[in-house]
This record gives sequence, structure tokens and C-alpha cells, in this order.
Amino acid sequence: MDNLELTNEEMNSLCQSILKRYGIDFTCYEPKSLRRRMLRVMSLYNLPNSYALWMKLLQEPDFVKPFLSEVSVGMTSMFRDPELWVALKKRLANEFRHRSTMKVWHAGCSTGEEVYSLGVLLQEMKLQHIATALATDFNDAAVREAQAGVYHKIKTSENAAAYKQVTSYRDFSTYYTEIDSTQVQMHRDLVKHVEFRYHNLITDTFQNGFDVIFCRNVMIYFDVPAKRRLLDKFYEALNPGGLFIIGFYDAVMNIVNDEKLEVVDADVKIFRKRGNGSLSTEARDYLTSSVKEGFFDAGK
Repeated sequence: MDNLELTNEEMNSLCQSILKRYGIDFTCYEPKSLRRRMLRVMSLYNLPNSYALWMKLLQEPDFVKPFLSEVSVGMTSMFRDPELWVALKKRLANEFRHRSTMKVWHAGCSTGEEVYSLGVLLQEMKLQHIATALATDFNDAAVREAQAGVYHKIKTSENAAAYKQVTSYRDFSTYYTEIDSTQVQMHRDLVKHVEFRYHNLITDTFQNGFDVIFCRNVMIYFDVPAKRRLLDKFYEALNPGGLFIIGFYDAVMNIVNDEKLEVVDADVKIFRKRGNGSLSTEARDYLTSSVKEGFFDAGK
């Protein structure tokens, strides 16, 4: 079906209908990306036009799950962008080695590769015992896959190569078990501190009190007003001094309010929430002493 088309009016009508019928809000998504993904769904299911797509969604409620899986498909891998993980490893060592708690949110966790990557680092750095984490996505199938931690074996060599760029503590194969000739399962103890849950960034409320929030290559799919709203919500969800990590392609650097979020490492897109607020006395004293001892290099 090479001649599929979706006009702006059809896109808007579909988004409003899906929001009203299923409570899933696509109205803030970047139009070109959303159109491309909807056209992909239409092609996969031999649907000739937007009306056929809507009828399928309306008449087959179970179709909403594969529809969401296709529209929100994520591209991720273990230790994606190794330079980020190298920088993050240093920051975690400096900022959390004397802390008693660390609360993390993987917002838009997709199929979980990022969650297991952090689990590996926390284990190796002996920080997992202080960590609690939330891993969320609005794609139910992706959340289930993340929780299961079962991945295609063909990806293990790529994941192992990225791991070696970050740490040489162990052989990466010690972190998974082969299920069969095609699949491996990541060890469950890597995510024993993690709760996996459905969450829609646009429509659902945010928890707060996070020390680290990952939202990598998720906001690329939203328009500028939605990105601004999300940045404000992430700011409120962070503890003062908390780290906010975005993707290399999220294109928000020019709209970040630098009175709220300061760039601490522009190369790998790490921000810190400004303010003194509700940091514990222990954490505030440690942050102050760390600056004096030169742990934090200005501009990094």
C-alpha cells in the first residue's frame, strides 16, 4: 500500500477520537513523527485510509495494544551512548557514595535496556542497596518486556561492546542467562530495586522526590509547548540538586529554563535542579563539601 496518506485534518480527528475513546493523548506529538508511525500501522494492517484505522480501533478494543506498540516503538540498547554512562558513573560515585537513599525515575523506559544498564552500574558501584527506582512507559507491551528482561541474543555482542566502554569490572555475560538459541534473560537481581508501571507523561500525574530522572529521546516526539510543560513537571518532580538526563536528540537545550535547571554536562545532556529546598542536611553538607574538595567541575 504505497499510496497511503494522512492529512492534517485526519490526523487531528484521529487524535481527538483516540483521546476521547481510550484516554490516550497524541495531540502533543510531533506531527511528522506521528504521521509516519500511523502510516506504518495502516500499512502493516492493510488499512487503506484513516477511516479504516479508526473503525478498527473502535470495533476492536484489543487492537489498541498493538497499535500503541507500533506508534510508540522505542529504539534503545544497553549502555546506549557509552560516554553518558562514563560521565554518570563518575557523578554517582561522587554524589551518592555517602548518601543513604537514591530515588530514580526512568521516564519512558521503553523495553528496559536503560533500566538494566543502571542496575549493572549500581551493583558494581555497591550503590544498589540505597536505590529505589520507578520505570514507566505508556506502552504496556514495552513495560512487560522491560519487567521480563528477555532480549534477543543477537543484541548481546553490541551490548557487551558498549559495556566495555563504560566499565571492565566483569564480563557482560555474567549479567544474563541464555534461555535458548535466540533469547537471553537479564538477571532479576539487577532490577530488584525497580517498580515497573504504566504511565502517560502527558496525562498522568508525576511523583516527586527523585534524585535522578532519565527521560532520554522521549521528548523528541512532542511539540514545543508539550516539551515546555514536561520540563516544568520534571523540575517539580526532582529534589533540589537532583540530576535530569535527556537524550542526545531531544532538542530541548534552547527551551530549558536555566533559572530552574543548570547544565552540568552539555556533552552528554545532564542537568541539575537549582535551589536549596528540601535536601536533607546530610545531602546538603555532602554536596557543599564535594564542591570544596573539587569533586564537581564547573561546566561538567
